[in-house]
Amino acid sequence: MKKHAPPFALIAPVLLVLLIGAAPFAGAVLDSFFSDGPGGRNFAGLANYAYIFSDQGFSFSVNITILWSFLSVALTLPLGFLLAVRLAHPGKGSNALYRVLFIPWGIPIYIAVPLWRAFLYGNGGISVLQRITGLSVDLMNDPAAGFLSCLSVSLWLGLPLTAFLLAGQLAKVNKEVVEAARIDGAGDGEIARYLYLPELKEMLLLLGLLNFIKAFKEFTLVFLMTSGGPPLVSGITDRHIIGATTTLGVFLYELFLQRGDLGLNAAYALVMAAALLYLMLYWGGVKKGANWRFFIVLTLLTQLPGGGISGLITAAALVVVLIKPRFFPAVAALRGGQILFAVAAEGFLRGFHPGAVTLLIIIPVLYRRKRKNSTLLGPALDHHLSRIHGGRLIEGGSRLLALVYAAATAAVLFLLVWMSLSRISACYIDSLIPPLATVKNFFLLFSEEGMGRTFLNTLVLAGITALALPFIAFPGAVYLVNRGKKATLLFLGALQLFSLAGGIHSLVPLYALFRRAGLIDTYLPLILIYLYHGLPFALFVLTGYLETLPPQFRDLALLEGVKPSAYTWKILVPLSLPPVITASMVAFLGAWNGFTAPLLFINSERLYPVSLRLYSWVGSLGSGAPLWNLFAAASLINTAIITLLFIRFKNPMKTTPLGEDRA
Repeated sequence: MKKHAPPFALIAPVLLVLLIGAAPFAGAVLDSFFSDGPGGRNFAGLANYAYIFSDQGFSFSVNITILWSFLSVALTLPLGFLLAVRLAHPGKGSNALYRVLFIPWGIPIYIAVPLWRAFLYGNGGISVLQRITGLSVDLMNDPAAGFLSCLSVSLWLGLPLTAFLLAGQLAKVNKEVVEAARIDGAGDGEIARYLYLPELKEMLLLLGLLNFIKAFKEFTLVFLMTSGGPPLVSGITDRHIIGATTTLGVFLYELFLQRGDLGLNAAYALVMAAALLYLMLYWGGVKKGANWRFFIVLTLLTQLPGGGISGLITAAALVVVLIKPRFFPAVAALRGGQILFAVAAEGFLRGFHPGAVTLLIIIPVLYRRKRKNSTLLGPALDHHLSRIHGGRLIEGGSRLLALVYAAATAAVLFLLVWMSLSRISACYIDSLIPPLATVKNFFLLFSEEGMGRTFLNTLVLAGITALALPFIAFPGAVYLVNRGKKATLLFLGALQLFSLAGGIHSLVPLYALFRRAGLIDTYLPLILIYLYHGLPFALFVLTGYLETLPPQFRDLALLEGVKPSAYTWKILVPLSLPPVITASMVAFLGAWNGFTAPLLFINSERLYPVSLRLYSWVGSLGSGAPLWNLFAAASLINTAIITLLFIRFKNPMKTTPLGEDRA
């Protein structure tokens, strides 16, 4: 039977919500050509962009962001692989590690980061870490300590997802081959090196780029941990004081607080969005298997902004590489050497250029296509990469990392419980049980601190988001499925790119739009933002589920005279309750755990959700007299709520379409 053409009205609500992603950039383009001053709003032309590209503080924050992102990926991938190796081998150890790795997912970032700050820094450097190891971490004055501490917490939060994804890929390796290798005497390390690692090459490249994009737009973690970090002597300019962790997200937020010029803020946001768009193009090219010349062109473009004469020369040399690809290793080596010399002479902030990273990250892409383009990389590099040994090192490293991760997680959780029972606001453990331990903190939250209202506020935000999402996503999913698989894949692919584009750089111009509409300090902007972030997953799950339903259902319904609209709401909706519940719960948890959007859009304390209430008690690094005991008690309650919800709705997809027995 011929498919009935679905009405466009089904997809219209989805498109309206997606405007939340597009509107800030469209509005920012217009705003960036104006300036807000004492005399009002004036046309500025390109003056805002000229200001940005003459701003040393901005270029310094770009370099810090590049370093942060590169190190995050360089550590997350190998460490995630080591944990995946442990998860891939069934047994009590892997089962325990699996549960440990789920803990960071159950603790929202606005709880986890301050908790780690208490663990590492404590009261002015007197911390749990110092008591255990004797090491004192000065987050206030030591730039290296600030940067490395943020990086360590980032790894703790990011490793579980990387490990789970890699372990899922390892599960596809032929079990018979693995068992044959064990019979021949291969240990876990040799199996990981010679069977698992080759299987993961493609996924490691894609996952590395995806993690790079995520780290590039990171804001919440570095903001809550160090608020930009200890100031760098070389980071002092005539406009800004750049700290060790002043990434682009933190830089843009500080600019948003300090300057009321929405036009300049919009221009900064657009420049950051352009940098993110470049990374998304790179990631999309890798995912789609684009020709190697596409990546050479992208690399060429990064050499020009701020690259000076050396950048121009490198760009010209890369044009030659497009014709004579065998010259690429020489061009990369010369540009890398020039940047290393500049860093040695002028320091990292002034001497480094992001073009060095693009030349570096292009190597795995070109190596992947070496067999098709044998002149791109010389045989020396191929020989070097093929000699990665260390089966025993992999095996020992995976065991050690699992133990360290579990021990660190246990220590931080113990600190959380300890602080929640303390009568005083302390985060330094000097006894196994807090002196004069009490559960009074849990009662004070509701009797004196108004935590009941705070939880109610959060429930309203998350509940409205979860209830509204199916009415938007489900009709859209029906429309896409009826348009065919190709249209669905194209739409979901575009939606995935949209979701990657979000961040503080999109919220700042969105703030300007909602302020003009008089909606600041209301929940409507937050609900729209949470719906926008919940749509990609919802459409992915719902379209995938609807495609599994037999087409005979629809044909029989039409033969019986059931109208398409009635078929959608009376037949498809009841059959699709499991994925609908899944999508709604993911959106609910996303809204419950939101922090950055409320930070910008909510000013009144009576409207605070849980995230802002907890932040108000411990603040940023320099905040005075943090209330750690109340923070810990409320965090435990909040984490318990999230955990119970996760356990209750963790697998509703087990319900079958026709109510058949669930195995």
